[in-house]
Amino acid sequence: MFTMVKASEVFPMRSPIKDSDSLAPVHPVIPGECVLFLGETRGGVISLSNYRLYASCPPGFLNIPLGLIDQLEQRDLFFIHIYCKDARSYRIQFSSTNTCEEWSRRIMDEISPPVKIEDIFAFAHFAWACETSFEELSSSSSSGEMSDFTWFRSELARLRFDLQGAWRVSMANMDHKLCPTYPQELLLPASISDSVLEKVAQFRSAKRIPAVVWRNTANGAVLARCSQPEVGWLGWRSSDDEELVRAIAEACAYDSGTTSRHSSGSDISSGSYDPVCHSGEIPSLKDLSAEAAARGEVRKVLIIDARSYAAAVGNRARGGGVECPEYYPNAEILFMNLANIHRIRNSFQALRSLCHAPPDQTSWFQALDSTKWLHHMSGLLRASVRSVTALQTEGRPVIVHCSDGWDRTPQIVSLSQLLLDPYYRTLEGFQVLVEKEWLDFGHKMADRCGQGLGCSDVNERSPIFLQWLDCVHQLLLQFPCHFEFNLTFLVKLAEHTYSNLFGTFLANSLSERRRLRVKERTRSIWGYLRSHPGKFRNFLFVRRDEVLWPRCEVRDLLLWQDVYVGEGVGGSLLGGKEVSSSQGGSREGSENGGENGLAEEIDKLQNGSKESTPDVCPEYRRKSSDSSEESAGCLDPSQFPNFPQPANGQPVPASNTTPRLERRSVIESSTDTLVPESELQKSKKSHNYTLPPLNTQFEETMNSSSISVFSDPLDSDGLVAHHNQVQRRMVEIFSSHQAEVTALRRDLHMSRLALTQAGLKTDQILSQEEHQEHFMDGRSGVESTTSEVSWEAVDDTETRPTLWVPDHAASSCMGCHTQFWFGRRKHHCRSCGRLFCSECSEQAVPIPAEQLYQPVRVCDQCFMHLSQLAGACLDPTTQPVIPCDNTGQEKENPTADNEETAVDAATLDQSPTSEEKAVEKQLEERLNIGAAECQVEQLDKIELKPEATSCNKEVEVEVNNPSSGVEVKVN
Repeated sequence: MFTMVKASEVFPMRSPIKDSDSLAPVHPVIPGECVLFLGETRGGVISLSNYRLYASCPPGFLNIPLGLIDQLEQRDLFFIHIYCKDARSYRIQFSSTNTCEEWSRRIMDEISPPVKIEDIFAFAHFAWACETSFEELSSSSSSGEMSDFTWFRSELARLRFDLQGAWRVSMANMDHKLCPTYPQELLLPASISDSVLEKVAQFRSAKRIPAVVWRNTANGAVLARCSQPEVGWLGWRSSDDEELVRAIAEACAYDSGTTSRHSSGSDISSGSYDPVCHSGEIPSLKDLSAEAAARGEVRKVLIIDARSYAAAVGNRARGGGVECPEYYPNAEILFMNLANIHRIRNSFQALRSLCHAPPDQTSWFQALDSTKWLHHMSGLLRASVRSVTALQTEGRPVIVHCSDGWDRTPQIVSLSQLLLDPYYRTLEGFQVLVEKEWLDFGHKMADRCGQGLGCSDVNERSPIFLQWLDCVHQLLLQFPCHFEFNLTFLVKLAEHTYSNLFGTFLANSLSERRRLRVKERTRSIWGYLRSHPGKFRNFLFVRRDEVLWPRCEVRDLLLWQDVYVGEGVGGSLLGGKEVSSSQGGSREGSENGGENGLAEEIDKLQNGSKESTPDVCPEYRRKSSDSSEESAGCLDPSQFPNFPQPANGQPVPASNTTPRLERRSVIESSTDTLVPESELQKSKKSHNYTLPPLNTQFEETMNSSSISVFSDPLDSDGLVAHHNQVQRRMVEIFSSHQAEVTALRRDLHMSRLALTQAGLKTDQILSQEEHQEHFMDGRSGVESTTSEVSWEAVDDTETRPTLWVPDHAASSCMGCHTQFWFGRRKHHCRSCGRLFCSECSEQAVPIPAEQLYQPVRVCDQCFMHLSQLAGACLDPTTQPVIPCDNTGQEKENPTADNEETAVDAATLDQSPTSEEKAVEKQLEERLNIGAAECQVEQLDKIELKPEATSCNKEVEVEVNNPSSGVEVKVN
């Protein structure tokens, strides 16, 4: 008989101990959280629960999860200094020394290491959250959660490993007996048996054998990871290990991805292998590898050692070492000179001290450079790029290792896969990447992060995973449209690495998490992130199947202000003065300058230097509203079903989607630098800035928790909400666009009603509105309000500018092909832009299409063409002529040259005689000339000589070419 045990019985709630009876909890609690102590600071209220430390000091507050606290010190009698694991520092002032000592003791007791695993808050939170159906736990099925081997099988199918010929799945580590820090299933060359695998494990440090984790489907090159070989001072070697390295190269040559010599092909399903049949001895691929070697396809394996050569040789004193090139003739060893965990920890502590120090423009960057934090990240990125080059460009297999293979190795391997494979840049792929390379392959999360039942030795702590997240942050800044997740996603991962709210990052290895049943008794961080797609999805994301080549120099990297400086979570309470600790708030009254002043100075220095700031970093409050509006084209509303939308189709004021800090006049809005103040005032007063529903189906399935993305100061995880400026600006642009569309449709509807009332038939009024089609812009996915009917056909020739041939591009005339020299110069035709000699371009004619209304030099061919166009302007049934006007002046053809239209005026009186009138009339009748006024508009006047008095004149009209002009001779 089974009895249902409630969460309240296993994890009972405790009543808070209050320093004063008038005190009450000042923050909402999450499931499983209970307030333990309530007290007063010098300027506010302080609360300590089993999950967080909360202190309010109007108009701001401080909110720190207990797992994030690294050190706590009492200084200057009244002050408690808190140093966090994410480089932030805070100071709280109390009114008396006794109160300060008492609260220091209380906090130290709560952050002390737990006695048993159930003392971690993640277990109590999960128990209470299941009873209340909190967030993603409300669904009965856990379809979003991955089973134990789901990622492994899906990766085999996606990367198209040939499991019938070149590769096989080994179950030798099914019970974690071969290697306790490795996953249960391992991918190896098919020619390596499990007995050989056991011998290789004896030769590798911590039995971490070379295991394949990724494959380039284009050329077959694979990426493997392992630990250092145990060479020792005596120079031990292992023939089985050498055979494994050689087998990896031969398997890559056989399963190259370019040919299909084997019958199985590469499209093998993930479930097509049988674990039982691969548990023992299997046939060797010696003949197939010999065939690949005969074809010259076996390439050298690149072994990337993350250490320096001196460190690798020094490890031989402790039984480690590096592969001997003489024993691995088919391998090339490359040392990357990356720092170990101790140097990374010292660098991070120096960075934390710098972020807590007052800002100094003259030496701040020099001090930042002295911490070497950016230098370490630059080295990581450079090592990853070298691995990517070998896998993508050279087509060589790569094996990565450091000392034990669980610190620098997952950094390089995961960064390389992130650069190579666009799948890992999606939300699902990033989860697979972290689960595979960091959790299942045994990064010591508990020891490095100092949480749970990890080692109590502080020398084992080091922000290795946080450093890797910082590298991903740098990639996201350099390639803002290539990642499906945004900066808020990374900030949440960094916070919950230490928060103890989720069980994802508890324990040191997969075997420990299985033994403690962590997955069954705690929430997963991935479920929380998936339940808020509108908050963590990058609106600029466009899927691109391309390899990323980042800039790795120190000058191309930026400090992660949202994590290290402290604007993202809480703030500092300094001196008991009014200090804002909310996101984006100003920290006034700080004795050491305050964190907000530091953030502003860093922001000003980083973004003021174009060399150190990539063009793709508008996240740091730069005044780039124009560029933000241009980037709005990448927003596809169909990709975000849980995007914040109005529930009842009613307009949502802009204040509902703007940050929570707008109602606090003391704190400046972080949107002011992206949107002009006048526009902000309009958006606050206007009711048109709405976000209408994109689709009725989306509206029905919309998650209610996603409606207030930017409204609450605290997220549902109990931490301060982080707002990405670019994503917020995208929401504003999208809301503004939707408001304009709604206003235009409303005006169109009103106009239609007015026309209907005027007596017009309905079917005659904008009939196309009855069948509204949402034209989608192919580049952005944003709905277009324009109609095809509103566009006019534009001739390309009318808008295309004339492109001139450069002088150095032609050595001879393009008309007569005569060579140019000093005596025969080059001339550009103003119409076609080609180069001609003076004889082939001696004509001149106006070109109104090029805004050239005075005669300019053109070639003979363009002259004929322009003359035809000018003749077409006249009556098409007539031939152009040069008439005389009433003043006795003749008009020349504007499209003909003076040589073509030669008017020899002898002697004419200023007042025409009857004989002259008869001649003009005869000329008009012969050429069917229209009215003289039309001719005056088409032809220019030619002055006639006033001394002409003779009336005996003969007029000869010669029409050589109807389209080229008329030659008129007056004798």
